[in-house]
Amino acid sequence: MSLPVLIMTRPAPDSVRFIDGIKPDVRAKLSVLISPLLEIVPTGAVVDMTRYRGVIFTSANGVDHAEPGNGRTAYCVGERTARVARENGWNASVSGQNAEELIKELTKMSPRGPLVHISGVHQRGDIAARLSDIGVQTEAIAVYDQQLLPLSPEAQQALSSGIPWIVTVFSPRTAMHFASFCANIENLVIIAFSDAVAKPLAHCGARKLIVADAPTSACMYTALETALDWATLT
Repeated sequence: MSLPVLIMTRPAPDSVRFIDGIKPDVRAKLSVLISPLLEIVPTGAVVDMTRYRGVIFTSANGVDHAEPGNGRTAYCVGERTARVARENGWNASVSGQNAEELIKELTKMSPRGPLVHISGVHQRGDIAARLSDIGVQTEAIAVYDQQLLPLSPEAQQALSSGIPWIVTVFSPRTAMHFASFCANIENLVIIAFSDAVAKPLAHCGARKLIVADAPTSACMYTALETALDWATLT
């Protein structure tokens, strides 16, 4: 019997990093295929940091497209984003695991503004506007775009092969995009990063839709082990 196919839909560098973190015994039970549904490209926007007292990063992509921190303050969503920010010279702290948690944390902290949310073109939560509404002056500058890509021919072939397959989906926009490719889904197991990611996929007819217990890589790895059990269930 052929191994279940794990299709990674994140941008290639993020997919490779996720694959590298899979436990060896789990990895041995999977055939892995990278088919990014997003490509990260710079917008060319320039952030004049002399205007701001701190930044908000909601993904490592924002850090990658920003200038070095030189010890300046950064409020981050998720430990990985904060770690990448520290590696790039920011005095970074974790202020939640998603936009809602970050807004609650900064509302309690009430940091002195102005702040700047260094983000992608497509971002959720209206962070800058909501913080400004409660008195923390914040602007948003999109320094990168998340351009949609089609499933690769190899991934489309895998979907129609009859082999069990597992797909990881990390954003609501990617989930909506992926749903348009769900034609032959009787052998599909989906792992969603959060409830918001799972929502567009709830009625696509997958064999199983698994939502990570929390929006972290550790919980996605745990969900992958559950997905593997479902994918091999006869």
